[in-house]
Amino acid sequence: MDKIENILRKIGLSGVESHVYIGLLENGEQAASSLARDLNIPRNTTRGILDKLCERQIVSKIYRRNTQYYHAKNPISILKLLSEEREKINDVESSLKSVMPLLIGLHEKKNVVPKIRFYEQDNEIIEAFNHSLYAEVDEILTFTSYEFFKSKKLRDNDVDFYIPMRIKKGISMKVLVGTTDFPEKKIPKEGGQLRERRFLPENLVLPGNFMIYGDFVFYLSSTEEEQMALQIESSIMAETLRVLFMYIWETVN
Repeated sequence: MDKIENILRKIGLSGVESHVYIGLLENGEQAASSLARDLNIPRNTTRGILDKLCERQIVSKIYRRNTQYYHAKNPISILKLLSEEREKINDVESSLKSVMPLLIGLHEKKNVVPKIRFYEQDNEIIEAFNHSLYAEVDEILTFTSYEFFKSKKLRDNDVDFYIPMRIKKGISMKVLVGTTDFPEKKIPKEGGQLRERRFLPENLVLPGNFMIYGDFVFYLSSTEEEQMALQIESSIMAETLRVLFMYIWETVN
């Protein structure tokens, strides 16, 4: 019987459930109290186990004179139980596969689910703008029209702090420039800036600015009236925009 009980445990029955089931097979139709005496198991425990086996549809019960009697179904029903368990496992496996990219991303500490931070105040925007200097990256990719330079605070931060610090840290920059009406003479020159610029076609206007670095995307929208910024931490988004940037970079002068 030990061999049978071991097999029954493999399909999900506990040791005591297997013992009760085999006892019912051997003794035929029984009331829970009678089977409990034969197996030397407490009556309430036996009744609870028999009811669970009924739920698994390998045991049935009937009422006679206010007493519940239990009857083991044909053992072929165990194969049906095994088939149902297999279907459950397949469903679980399918569900697990659907979220596996997320789990792998979490394991590899890649940000599949983006972390988004929103900024409106000048000092917050400047701090977020400067974040790329401390993200331990070698290169920054930028889409811009230099519209943010219309804000004196942002312009002063870029010229007086950001550019010198970026150069000091040896962080290079590629810049794709859209059509702008900002005075060219106020845009920092190329010499010694570790920066290369290429220009988009004249009919392309960029109302906002993107910086792509590491696992981060920084978006800045700045006009003379208002400004806001988003910092998005997502390896997938950053890599997607990085690929797009480099494709455009190779197609323009």
